[in-house]
Amino acid sequence: MKPRRIALTGGIATGKSTVAGMFAELGAVVLDADQAARDVVEPGHVCWHQLREAVGASYFEPDGHLRRKALRDGIIRDASLRSRVNAILHPAILKTMDRQWREWRDKDPRKVIIFDIPLLFELGLDIRFDTIILVYVPEHVQIERLMSRDGLSRDAALRTLSMQSPIEWKKKRAQIVIDNSKDLSATRGQVKEIWVSLTEEENWEHSQ
Repeated sequence: MKPRRIALTGGIATGKSTVAGMFAELGAVVLDADQAARDVVEPGHVCWHQLREAVGASYFEPDGHLRRKALRDGIIRDASLRSRVNAILHPAILKTMDRQWREWRDKDPRKVIIFDIPLLFELGLDIRFDTIILVYVPEHVQIERLMSRDGLSRDAALRTLSMQSPIEWKKKRAQIVIDNSKDLSATRGQVKEIWVSLTEEENWEHSQ
């Protein structure tokens, strides 16, 4: 039987990382796209060389490390820069995560493995997964959290949100939705219910 591929996604300030941590606490292997993104731009990596050539030395520290905030600010302002960066980083990130997934499947076929990918829908990666879990809060909550967390004005928060697909659009396309607009205990309860379902399905598949 073909192994099931599970993805976790969300939107900016929906609390996806918190939910990913809850799944990890329950025993899931969480393959983190953000961590993979950090790994592939370490000095000396082939992706590091490609990125430096594409965006220029001004986005790098004297010791060669990427100036992440400067690049993040740059891609918010400049769509052309964002396209160049994405064309380099995204294939490398996916290649890293696919390798990690195969390694874990070989090590323990019964393990629940979750791909944590913020831009899953934006990159058209949803077709690669059997089950998509969305961490959801209404857009007005995203805006409030961005303003509070990052000290942004409302206009800046809206510009940041505009870089991703609307959360309501994503909600219609996910198989499972976790409402993270209430307190953490409510979120944790939803995660536990989903975990029971995922582990029961995984055990059933391997019993056939």
